[in-house]
Amino acid sequence: MEKKYIINPFLDFILIQFPIWIPLLFLSITNVFPETYKIVLISYLIFGEIHFGSTFIFFLDKKYRELFQNEKYIFLFWPILLILFCIFFSIVFSVSAVLFLILLFNFYHVNRQSIGVLKLYGNKRNQKLNNHSIFLLYVISFSLCFIGILKFIFKSEQYFNNSSEISLLIIIFTIASLLYILINLIVSGDKDFSLLTNFSTGVLIFSPVLFCDNIIEVFAIGVGMHYMQYIAITWTVFHRKAVRKNEIGDKQFVKIGSLKKIIIYLLFYSSLMVYFSNLNIEYKNEQIGIYLIPIFFQLMHFYIDMFIWKFSSNHTRENLNPYIFNLSK
Repeated sequence: MEKKYIINPFLDFILIQFPIWIPLLFLSITNVFPETYKIVLISYLIFGEIHFGSTFIFFLDKKYRELFQNEKYIFLFWPILLILFCIFFSIVFSVSAVLFLILLFNFYHVNRQSIGVLKLYGNKRNQKLNNHSIFLLYVISFSLCFIGILKFIFKSEQYFNNSSEISLLIIIFTIASLLYILINLIVSGDKDFSLLTNFSTGVLIFSPVLFCDNIIEVFAIGVGMHYMQYIAITWTVFHRKAVRKNEIGDKQFVKIGSLKKIIIYLLFYSSLMVYFSNLNIEYKNEQIGIYLIPIFFQLMHFYIDMFIWKFSSNHTRENLNPYIFNLSK
């Protein structure tokens, strides 16, 4: 069976399947040059916002604009209702309660992408191993997410008193899971180890919760790999669509979606969102967090992606699936 790649074997490996260089780069620079910590952290946060902003590139595609217009109930009514609910919830309860709910949505979203990538490169000859890998990844990811909630949100004293034992248990279970996948691949004579690398990345994305004391670092270091995966896949799909539409004479799509304009938009969007993330304004002697603006846009990213990347959808099959893999010989 011919192996499929989204870009090519090398770039797929370092950008999508196993972008371990993202956290290693952060840790290396900030440890060797500690005075650069803040600059590097802000750079990674901008990188994250570029990933959030990449979702809205789909609005440049006529087919997706038609989808949004035809499904106003999904793409207009529910998003507005969701934001209004967050505002109401923050007034009645607290902003922290809303942020906690959005954080849960974030964990779910990141894990779903890891599962999606695992399925894209899944072992077609061993569906049973695919299913077992997905189950194991769910167990480990949600365990790490739960630890993150105990550690950073509830600041559970019981967790901190037993953190070493809990971490050791998860590490042992993770190693056992990796060995299970590896042994099955070797026994089956399979020379394609992308299932193992994708599984490892899915685990590593959340693993910083075990050793980081700052939740921002968790996202910058671990979830940075998630950002890289999304940007690599989304930009490749968008470029491939532009090239093929240019071949069939759809000049308008290519003109609107020029690379230069997209880069300018993403740099402006990401810089503005990071600026808002650290900004408060005073109104009637009260501090109002402007950081809620980028958080709402992040919430829209989570929500819209549920439909853009829904592979069971006929629209996705027709307008996204044909552009994911590199079909050139």
